[in-house]
Amino acid sequence: MRIRPILIAALVAGTAGSAVAWHNHLTKSAPASDEQVAKAPGSIRLWFAEKPVEKFTSITLQKADSTKVTIGKTHGTDDPLSVAADASQPLPAGKYTVIWRTAGDDGHAIRGKYNFSVTQ
Repeated sequence: MRIRPILIAALVAGTAGSAVAWHNHLTKSAPASDEQVAKAPGSIRLWFAEKPVEKFTSITLQKADSTKVTIGKTHGTDDPLSVAADASQPLPAGKYTVIWRTAGDDGHAIRGKYNFSVTQ
């Protein structure tokens, strides 16, 4: 009888871990997380494990003091797994936070953020 609760717990834990792997996730970014770039990027570009649903995808850029930086609307790119937002003007030297959100075909919303710095 004691084996049954252990088996059920193991199945639930295994299923929960597998469910996370099924959802879309960020695989790469440019600029990359914690990257220090000498020249301000002309755009922020993100790659995902699944094709992001464009209408549910956004990129926001903030300065170190949390003020928003104006960037263009998030749009698809030549790679179906990627989206980008163009910089409206050159970014001055400093630390920036990219805040993103998207959803995959399953409709599950995911979000994240990372930092990069412009050293120029």
